[in-house]
Amino acid sequence: MSTINAIAHLNELTKEIENDYYLTAQVTATLGVDDIVARIAAREIATKNVDGTAFIKTFLDECARAAAEGNNIVTPFFRSSIGIQGSVLANDLGHNIPADRLKVSVNLTQGDGARRAIESCVIHAFEQSGATGPVIQSVTDPTENKPNHLNPGGMALISGMRLAVKGDDASVGILFTSEKDTSKTVFVAPKSLSPNSPTKLQFVLPAAVTEGKWYVRVTTQGGSNPGQLVKTPRSYDYPEIIKVGDVPGYERPGEL
Repeated sequence: MSTINAIAHLNELTKEIENDYYLTAQVTATLGVDDIVARIAAREIATKNVDGTAFIKTFLDECARAAAEGNNIVTPFFRSSIGIQGSVLANDLGHNIPADRLKVSVNLTQGDGARRAIESCVIHAFEQSGATGPVIQSVTDPTENKPNHLNPGGMALISGMRLAVKGDDASVGILFTSEKDTSKTVFVAPKSLSPNSPTKLQFVLPAAVTEGKWYVRVTTQGGSNPGQLVKTPRSYDYPEIIKVGDVPGYERPGEL
């Protein structure tokens, strides 16, 4: 039986219930194609005459090509569907319309195999060490309130506990790191935050945080008590990937 480790955070936002916790999954690792091939080889399923990496890349590339031809894809791990946003004029009807005039996306949802695997696993919950540090509960655009999604140049709201960004250390602030290229980072300084409180950090998303997938980290020297500063900055890495703009896998309201 598989096990997912989850960090338990005391929920200080619910006043009617005491000692309740919310859970965030502790990511074991981020696996690429080569990692999955290694797992298959360990099960002695791969053969000497098959290049597993090339096969999986070819399979996924063919899925992308099929989706671009208007097909829905169904696999044990994911299901895909085509989403189209935007409007056309009457004189466009009956003619080919370039995709860049519209917002065309491939939307992914879990497949039956993934659902069954998750249903059969168990969750091992434990308290996060260093409970005096910041904890991110959610990242949203407050104008749409969709989890883990922001809009380029729009408002960003980080909610949680012990978030107040204070201190003089150069690392104090909010750091966005590109999931595609981890050398690309964007820093949001404390002066750009309003409100900058223990439960909410709100700011305008910098233009440098372009459309794509990003990691978010909050670093502060703020202590448990108001006005208290600690010598060593404490950071919290949000375990979810933030999608900025129209990214495959993000479904807007009304989409399948």
